[in-house]
Amino acid sequence: MLKEYIMPFVKECEETVVNTGGIKITAGRPYVTETCLINQGDISTIIEVSGDVTGAVAISMNKSSALKLADRVTGSSHREMNDEVVEVVSELVNIFTGQAKKHFEKIAALFISLPIAVVNGRFSRPFYSESRYIAIPFAFLEDSEFILTININEEASILTGG
Repeated sequence: MLKEYIMPFVKECEETVVNTGGIKITAGRPYVTETCLINQGDISTIIEVSGDVTGAVAISMNKSSALKLADRVTGSSHREMNDEVVEVVSELVNIFTGQAKKHFEKIAALFISLPIAVVNGRFSRPFYSESRYIAIPFAFLEDSEFILTININEEASILTGG
């Protein structure tokens, strides 16, 4: 995976969380993993990518972090994982992935799916391919965190006939 494909997602993730929830997030050290991290948290949201590149982008977090994020974005208190919390997490991923897509207009045709949210369960499909993933942990609001996981391949997508 090339840096030019990863950095737009990281940059837009940071800006979206700051602009939407007024939350400053701090990126940790990125690492490469062969383990799919989307099933590591209590909630994960995945957006698949197709076109000149294929793959997926996801964030995963525990319940406590999701509730705090939803509290800040909506301005109301959440005690349990509910539809509104899931919608907040999914919409944040949808926003930053859509914004990142704009960075690709000159170098690749890119299409994104609707977000798929997985709560307290296992995502039954493989997270796009059997290749390696770039994982970037983000910390926010003192004791909260999420992991941004990115898998981008330069192979043309079967879906678009590329």
